[in-house]
Amino acid sequence: MESTETYRKPSRRIAAALGFFLPPAGMLYVARPGLAAIYFVLLAVIAVVDFVVLREPAWAGGAAVLLLAIVCAVQAYRFARDFREVRRPWYSRGAGLVVVIAALAGLSPGAWAFLVEPFRFPSASMRPSIEPGDRLIVKKWGYGNYGTLGIHFMRTAISSEVRRGDVVVFESPENKSADYAKRVVGLPGDTVAYFSKRLWINDQEVPRKQLADYVHKDRAHGSPQYQERLGDCEYRILIDAEAGVFVPPVKPFPSIDHCTFAKEGMSCRVPEGHYFVLGDNRDASSDSRTWGFVPAANIVGKVQFILP
Repeated sequence: MESTETYRKPSRRIAAALGFFLPPAGMLYVARPGLAAIYFVLLAVIAVVDFVVLREPAWAGGAAVLLLAIVCAVQAYRFARDFREVRRPWYSRGAGLVVVIAALAGLSPGAWAFLVEPFRFPSASMRPSIEPGDRLIVKKWGYGNYGTLGIHFMRTAISSEVRRGDVVVFESPENKSADYAKRVVGLPGDTVAYFSKRLWINDQEVPRKQLADYVHKDRAHGSPQYQERLGDCEYRILIDAEAGVFVPPVKPFPSIDHCTFAKEGMSCRVPEGHYFVLGDNRDASSDSRTWGFVPAANIVGKVQFILP
């Protein structure tokens, strides 16, 4: 024998509340799965457009979501008021609706935690590859550090290959609540040397060639720009001719005994389970030269796309 809930009309207040706070759930509550799918797609489109396209004004994406929520709340209220179906489907009532709401609420955080996550990059340390304010799409699956919004769900060993030249997002070795993006130049077991503003890996100088100066709006003159190559990966770096050659770290970092320091630079043997990273803006980057090696467990993922 079926419960009376199966035949009870949906509450107009609950329909409006669900429609406002979680539009797809509001439409499912009033037994409109087609509209639920449409609202879900619209929310996804707004999120993607806000992240990829919209930069100014900053409130535009939020305003679009708010408008969509109001429209859905009104529509859900009217559907509940005019409900004529004799029997309500399982997903619009009781435990079924709770399961659907939980699934919808966990869909985006779950994808961000385990698959891909968007990041905004505020620093100039990776110029010219990444400008301040650029958006990064980071692949997370296979890198073992699964979490989002400051919540960690699980950590496993890295199964995806980390290669020299990759740009990775990682938790700062000094403060795990801060995420950095840098370029991997040294793998476990490598000897990395940086002398007189030139990079050496395993006693081989990394090839580079000079390009036209890089000009950006916050400086009156251009910066010397080079194209550097690590294996099959080519990328541009900046060298500030006016900056000093090298400043040793002001405080010890873990495994600092793997490094030697001189007036013109430093040389380090990368410990097992760690990586040596540099910023492409070589004279305006705090990186492994300053605070040491990045543990494999700190790597969040690899930067797949850079969006202006």
